[in-house]
Formats: sequence, structure tokens, C-alpha cells
Amino acid sequence: MNKNKILLVVLLVLFLSSCSQGSSTISGTSSSEDQIATSVAKTLTAQADQTTSETPEPDANCLPLHPGIQQLPNPVGFMAGLKSSSIRFYDASGAILGEKQTPGIYSPNPRWVHAAGGIANGIEGVPLLYNTRDSNDLIKANIGSNIFQMDAAIELIALTGAEGKFTLVVLSTVEYAEGKVTSTLKIAEMGELIATEPQLTRVGDDQLVYYPLGVQIEDGQNQGVWFTFLKHRQSDFIYMPYYGLYFYDLEENSVTEYLSLDSWIKGFSPGRNLVAVSPRPGGNSAFQEIGLTVKDWVNCSEWVIPFHEDSTLGGGKVVFSPDGKYLAWIESSGFVYDYMQQRLRILDLENPEIFLVDAPVSDLSGLAGGETITYLIPAGWLDNHVLLLSARVQGVDNPLIIAYAPDPAKPLDPALGANQSAPLGEGIFAGFLYP
Repeated sequence: MNKNKILLVVLLVLFLSSCSQGSSTISGTSSSEDQIATSVAKTLTAQADQTTSETPEPDANCLPLHPGIQQLPNPVGFMAGLKSSSIRFYDASGAILGEKQTPGIYSPNPRWVHAAGGIANGIEGVPLLYNTRDSNDLIKANIGSNIFQMDAAIELIALTGAEGKFTLVVLSTVEYAEGKVTSTLKIAEMGELIATEPQLTRVGDDQLVYYPLGVQIEDGQNQGVWFTFLKHRQSDFIYMPYYGLYFYDLEENSVTEYLSLDSWIKGFSPGRNLVAVSPRPGGNSAFQEIGLTVKDWVNCSEWVIPFHEDSTLGGGKVVFSPDGKYLAWIESSGFVYDYMQQRLRILDLENPEIFLVDAPVSDLSGLAGGETITYLIPAGWLDNHVLLLSARVQGVDNPLIIAYAPDPAKPLDPALGANQSAPLGEGIFAGFLYP
């Protein structure tokens, strides 16, 4: 173990609260529909005592009308992939809750991992869906330490679902033949995925495929799915462009366009009302962006935020706090394939003239206890004041997941002062956990 790794281990020990580790094991692989139905029923029964807050009515002056701000509980933890065959569960303080085995997982990226249920009664019964990739893609789930196949696809673009106790799952898949791309979007309860036909299908030669952004919940009911478009197998972008913003209403079986394909989506709030967007650049360059526009679809507010003058490669990875007050993102400069420099920016939308943070990542070694950060991504907000960052640290194999309180008025620990950070875990951030 080298010097840097030893230092980081010491930092983790100093910062983490008491960690109690458990694990779940595989007790066989099964695709029995009866077993799946039984496991799902037990999960739903265990979570039935939870309630969903009322969603306020949207402002009628905003068109198209928005279904209303989604009221979600704050995350109570997060997941991280530390090795290729399991996902580790952490609580919000960094204590290890346990692991779930994910044999054959393609990647622990949140794009291909989803916890389909809340953890109020422990992680054992929480279905963990993930993607395996061979000749075809398989969507599997670890439920009660058993591995089930939930669905299959020629190629899975993304896997997501409703947060918290709900088990609604959304799959985007694609097939490619003779220059045509057939993209589908499927929405179903977890145990009904394999028997459900896609609700949306798109065939075209522009390579655009559905990319789900999140589920809309109202009064405890699954109301619909927000989605955008991604170009199939598109690469060579630092900040992958997502085209347009759309809402599929499950009850009405209809799609509403909120932003056209000429808008690049940079981030979407947990409340589903705030979106960060950049105009689609002209010409052949992806790096002609000049800034962000944040739109509020419920009260029609709008903020225009220019990129830093040094950010020649644009910006993205925007994450909003649960209350929609703060947003954090990354901008870049330098050379695309060689020496790229990153800048972390965090803004309070109530006081947008002053940045809470606006600094090159190379100047933020204090986030990792003085160690050099080589790559930084905002993962999301644990609550209205604590941001999770995924940081690549020089000399350490796995990314470090760091809690950071950027607002001096809302420190991580008032006894220690403002603007502190604490490493909470290691591994690739795989998503949040909800009660």
C-alpha cells in the first residue's frame, strides 16, 4: 500500500462514524415468477406504512402545465460499487449497512442500477436491479439474496425507477438494424416487466434513443415518466448531450414536450420542476456552449448563468438540492484528450450573484484531506445542504465518495466550523437510498 492510500485510509477512519458491516449471499439463481411475486409482495407489505407528501398545484400561467413539484423524502444513504460483483449500501453518515451480490454486473453506474424500494425495514428485502451484458442484455434483481431474471433486451440504454417504497421500473432499450434505430421505453411494476409491452416506440435514422430521467409520483400514485433523448453509441463528448425534455403521462397515454431537441439537458431536479439546459450548439463543435439556463416549470422563473471565462470545453453534471435552492456542476478547460482542467461551481439560486464555490478542482485538495484530486463529479445531494462528490484521488484505485457542506451558514458539523468535508465511502457511486 503506497503513502497516499495509507493517508486516505487514516482519513476514512477519522471521519467515519461507527461502521457495522453485513452482507447478503446468493442462494441460487431463479427465474420463477411465483418466487418473484412472493418476494415483491413481501417488500410492498413491509413498506406499506409509509406515506407520500401532497404535491402542490402548479401555477396555471406556466405552459405547458407541469404536473407539480414532486415531494420526495431526503435520501437516507447511498450505494457504491467497490468490486465487479457486489454493491455496498451506506447510510448517510458513511456507516456500512451491508452488501448485495450482483454477479455479472455490467457497471455499478446509476444508469444501470436501481434500488426498487425503501430501506426503512433494512436492506435485505430491498430489490436491487442491475444489468448484465453478454450477447444480449439481461435485467436481474437481487431479492432476499436470490438472483432473478426480470427482463431481457438486445441492448439496454438505461434502467431507473421511482424513488422510495415504490417498485415502478423504467427501461429504455434499443435495437439497431439496416441503419435504423428502434428505441423503446417500458414502464411497469418490477414483477411485471417481462410480461409488459413497451408503451413508447420510436424508429428513425437520427440515432436518437429514449433516456429516462425519473418517475413522477403524485398522492402515492405513479403518474408518469420524464425522459430525454440520447444519441445511440455517441462518444467523444466530455458532457454527453441529452436532447429535449418530455413527459409521458401513464393515465392519458400521451407525451408532452417541455423542451425541444434543440435544448441540451444538463440536469434535472428531484422535484422534477427545475431543469438546467444549454442551447444546442451550432456547427460541428460540441464546445460552443456559453452557459446554463435554469428553468422552473412550476412558477416560470428562469436564471441565466454564464460559464466561467476559462471553461473552453463547456460544463454539465448539474445536480440540484432536494429543495431546489442549490445547484452544483462541473466545467472544463484545456485539451479534450490530454490535460483537462475541471472547475467546481456551486450556486444558491436565492442569491445567484454570488457563488458559494467557484474554483479549479486542483485547488480543492482539502476535500480529500490534502490529497490531489484528479477527477471530480457531483453525485447528488444527501439533503438540502450536504453534497455528495465522487472524487478520483491520486494513488487510490477506487473513487472516494465525499460529503461536502458548501454553505458557510450550514456546516457539516457546527462544532468544527463551516465548509468542511468528510469521506464517507469508496467505490463508484451507484445511486441513493430512500426510506
